[in-house]
Amino acid sequence: MILDHISRAEKYYHVHTSFRHAFDYLKQTNIAALENGRYDIEGNDIYLLVSRENTSNKNGALESHRKFIDIQVAVSGSFPLGWRNIDTCQSLNEPYNPEKDVQHYLDKPEFIVELTEGMFTVVFPEDAHAPMPPKDRVVKAVIKVAV
Repeated sequence: MILDHISRAEKYYHVHTSFRHAFDYLKQTNIAALENGRYDIEGNDIYLLVSRENTSNKNGALESHRKFIDIQVAVSGSFPLGWRNIDTCQSLNEPYNPEKDVQHYLDKPEFIVELTEGMFTVVFPEDAHAPMPPKDRVVKAVIKVAV
């Protein structure tokens, strides 16, 4: 897991060949002006999901992905995100769903971080993460980058 501010994203371009393109898209696009939904950046290899969330639509369950890395960004507002290494997850809630690229766990996060406006986190396939209910309305961007 990586946690930082979008202004320092260049430090992570070397981590994955698509990170430069993904972060540049985030910096050059007015995400807050976009409607909720999916926006293709490079087809199914890199795409953006925009959502406006409130406390009613997230339960805080840990999940992991195998095919994609998530870059999650607090565009406006803030939201908590739980984390746990998948090697320590012992209780499956649902088996891996390859169509949705998601597996859910009953385990609790080892820690929770609060992403405030302009912050991002990168969660890799080994990072079980729990998108948790924000305190207030938030505009959230998730860029999915194919592994």
